Amino acid sequence: MELVRVERGVELRNDEGERIGYITCTDRGDGVWTIDHTVVDPAYQGQGLAAKLVDELVAMARERGVKLAPVCSYAVLRFRRRPDYADVQA
Repeated sequence: MELVRVERGVELRNDEGERIGYITCTDRGDGVWTIDHTVVDPAYQGQGLAAKLVDELVAMARERGVKLAPVCSYAVLRFRRRPDYADVQA
């Protein structure tokens, strides 16, 4: 499996290159990205893949110097469980 950064988020692709998950965000224009959706194909759920998507988006935010505002329920929960994300939380 491979994490691929795209313009507005991160995609997770299986070994055949098919998209099996993604996390999307919206640029508010004020240095904050709103995390809108985190989705993993049901066939791949329960493997910690959604967490990997959030982790990669957090890494992107740190590299680009932006903050993240989690809105989707999974991202909200993940941020609550990860105090080390505080530096990028809006």
